[in-house]
Amino acid sequence: MHGLVAGFVAGWSMMFYKSSTIAIYSALRVAEMLYFKGIELGRLPYIRCADIILYSISTSIVFHAAVLEPHNLRPAYWNFLLRVTGNRFAEMNRKLLDPWVHNCSHINPNFWPNYDMRFTKLVKPTS
Repeated sequence: MHGLVAGFVAGWSMMFYKSSTIAIYSALRVAEMLYFKGIELGRLPYIRCADIILYSISTSIVFHAAVLEPHNLRPAYWNFLLRVTGNRFAEMNRKLLDPWVHNCSHINPNFWPNYDMRFTKLVKPTS
């Protein structure tokens, strides 16, 4: 009963303080609680190493976004990735991906690395 009242109050409070981070966190915690309750009742299977699998899938989705759509990441997370990778995510030549991924180079449209011409024939586009 206390959980029902707490959920009701929390739901109403989201009308006044809208935070997608808190909403996503809450939804994931509810999903986790329902999953463990389902295991306890014997209605859902226990999956060994599920936390590792879920973490791997989540990380791959975020890295996919960081490579192909960095402009869709939150600025704080983008800056975190730049700090952790020594600015390597920003130094990717996304101009080459623009024909396949619309607006891929949006975050840094004029970036073109200094290629060693002994190993490539790529030249900077003039447009």
